Amino acid sequence: MKINDRIYGEITIDISIIRELIETKLFQRLKNISQDGAPHFIQPVRNVSRYEHSIGVWYLAKLFDRKIEEQIACLLHDLSHTAFSHVVDFVMNDRNHEYADGKLEKMIKDSEITGIVKKHGYSINEILDKSKYPLLDNNLPDLSFDRWDYFMRDGYTIGYLPGEIISLFINHIKEKNNKLVFFDKRLAATFAILYLNFSRLIWLDPTSHGSIFLISEAIKIALESKEIKEEDLFTDDVILLSKLKKIKNYKIRNYLKRLKPGKEFEYAGKEKAEFFGPNKPRFVDPLVLTNKGIKRISELVPNIDNFFKEFMFNYKYLGVIQK
Repeated sequence: MKINDRIYGEITIDISIIRELIETKLFQRLKNISQDGAPHFIQPVRNVSRYEHSIGVWYLAKLFDRKIEEQIACLLHDLSHTAFSHVVDFVMNDRNHEYADGKLEKMIKDSEITGIVKKHGYSINEILDKSKYPLLDNNLPDLSFDRWDYFMRDGYTIGYLPGEIISLFINHIKEKNNKLVFFDKRLAATFAILYLNFSRLIWLDPTSHGSIFLISEAIKIALESKEIKEEDLFTDDVILLSKLKKIKNYKIRNYLKRLKPGKEFEYAGKEKAEFFGPNKPRFVDPLVLTNKGIKRISELVPNIDNFFKEFMFNYKYLGVIQK
């Protein structure tokens, strides 16, 4: 199996269990689940899917020669995402943005995936134990395969991150003691600055915030009126949007009508904002290997720590209004 990946180029998938897992219905479903949730309706360039991101996270694990159980865990980590990804966290008022994570084990164990894993001689319980795989996912401000892939993938897709910089990161980030570390202080600082600014320009920009508000409000109304059920959230973007469009509710129709290319949002103060609420500001404070051991870039470069603190303070809550 060969895949042409937008940031890694041609990927050859020659591990039989990885191929079989990709071909399952549950994994193929990710092709129709957008990585961003909703902004692609207004900014069509944002066309990354959970499918390609999941393969990208697996590829990083393979690139770092991680054991096969960890590679499988990386591949499967997003299987429980609902339609429109993290939009449903806003529907369910989950401020930790972890609604889908709690469904992962059951969804996998109820699918053909458990049988495939067992057939190849591996334990599904071990694969589902994320604590064993700190490079897959870990706590901020550390770098993980998951954060690393979506940072590069979203940055490249939007047009902020050149391929040459991606190559530099891939070639200069190493693993040490189950941590992803830089050996070059300047490159680590560049990563930290870019990641934080992508948070502002991509993941917390006003159009992201506003579009998520529009579709989450439509879903809330549909759930409350019993026009859709919670299990509908676990279909995909295409199926759920089709169901929402068939509902004869003027509020739902109005929200969906506003999700059109060019209908951008802008920041607004709490008094004027149509939607004002909490966000998930995030930054990475990369680890750097120095002659005095492993240090964070905030310990090595003046003022970066203040840069992080200012961002977290200013972006904890955001208000937006459509132009």
